[in-house]
This record gives sequence, C-alpha cells and structure tokens, in this order.
Amino acid sequence: MDINIFDRDELIINVLNQLAEKANLESVDLVLLNSNLSAKESHDLMVFVAEKQVKKQALSKEECIAQVLKIKPDIESADGFVNQLKSAFVAEGRFPDVLNQ
Repeated sequence: MDINIFDRDELIINVLNQLAEKANLESVDLVLLNSNLSAKESHDLMVFVAEKQVKKQALSKEECIAQVLKIKPDIESADGFVNQLKSAFVAEGRFPDVLNQ
C-alpha cells in the first residue's frame, strides 16, 4: 500500500474531488491541483492562456499541449490535462475565445 495516499495534501485533494463530482462542478483550480502544478507552473500556464485571450488568438489543443509540456515536462497526460482544463474553462465561462478548436 502506498503510504502517500494518506498525506494531508492528498487527502484534501481527494475530498475536493469527491465534493466536485457530487456537485457536478468543474473547476480550473481543481484541474491545476490534480495535476500537481506548482504555483509558478500554474501562473505561467494561465498567463499564456490569458495572453491568447487578450489578443483574441485561438489556441489549438496541440498548441496548448505543447505549452503544457514546456512548462511541466513530467506531466502524466498532457492531452488529458488539456481536455480537463478546456472543460473547466467552458464550465466557468473563462477564456471564451481560446481552446475553441
């Protein structure tokens, strides 16, 4: 048995995931937490997406995946992460002009 599943941070994330699932809630913050991005990595990614929004530039899934891998090369599934991120952006009504391809 992996002892890390009882780590305080892991327990908090598990509870948040369960609450979000029961409430049918999609959250960008929870996607970032689940992917274990550092504050700097999260900031860098959000700045990248925000710049695309400000410039009204579409952001393809492939371009976003490439940027995610640049920011966090050891991410488990960049494709899955971007899918979750896009879904959370849509659910929150954030960045409507990006990730629309």
